[in-house]
Amino acid sequence: MGVFTLQAQALSTHKPGELVEVSLDQLHPTQAVIGFDQIYYKLGRFAEQRSKLFDEYCETNGQGDSSRVNTASNLLDLASFDCQSPVGTHSKGMKTVVMGPGGAFYLTDGHHTFSTLWDQPGAGPQLKMWVKVTDDFSDSADSATFWTRMQHAHKTWLKDGNGQSINPSQLPEHLGLKNMQNDPFRSLVYFTRGAAFGKPSSAGVTPEFLEFYWGSWLRAQLDIAPFDLGERSGYRKALQAASALMVALPGTALVGDSGFNARQLGGYSSVNSKALRKTVHDKLPYVIAYKAAHH
Repeated sequence: MGVFTLQAQALSTHKPGELVEVSLDQLHPTQAVIGFDQIYYKLGRFAEQRSKLFDEYCETNGQGDSSRVNTASNLLDLASFDCQSPVGTHSKGMKTVVMGPGGAFYLTDGHHTFSTLWDQPGAGPQLKMWVKVTDDFSDSADSATFWTRMQHAHKTWLKDGNGQSINPSQLPEHLGLKNMQNDPFRSLVYFTRGAAFGKPSSAGVTPEFLEFYWGSWLRAQLDIAPFDLGERSGYRKALQAASALMVALPGTALVGDSGFNARQLGGYSSVNSKALRKTVHDKLPYVIAYKAAHH
């Protein structure tokens, strides 16, 4: 998948748990889709609340919130702002990669955050970020072996924007809105977080692709065509409908073909109406305004 630098090849020996600095254009997606509306929300918010952009940068690097941010601050100039802590201080929430053949970096968590930064004015493909290595599959004999290992480890989501299965060869080379496909159901799930589901309460690691499992299930349950997702009222009704369906699923019921039940995927037994109203009030306006300005 392209030509890799000697630096990238050398990093193929990094062990799981190590932190690595990469530019966004070095990261290869392990999924073909993102929820565009989630990206629109972030881009819209960053345009109005500039300090939130720097908070996102610092938090993603495991550095807490940002500080000393002013009109001259620039993500490509690290001397122009500060983060509260050194890189990796709060590493639990950092984005993750798997090392592939030739020292390639395969992003397994962070497609939305890094696609936002890819399309963010003043950031872009050359922006450097820190990621955490979870697995080193760089010793795979060939591409087929690598992707077999990735699938067995549940490190890739091989479906397109319509929920149809794809092959690894159909994955995009890079992040960003122009390279990724849109899955509107993934956006719906993002905006129902805290209203219809949350972090699973059971012990153990949160399942990979949790939001995609919910989105894939929702696709078979909800026809979103009648909802106008370009205006606030229509989007609110879609979120209400999605939330109602999600909480109606018994905790022991499997969520589609995910292999997990609703409780394991953090499903609630009733809608948190307060959280849903907050999302409609605080987040949807950014989505709607961004769409109106850019489409």
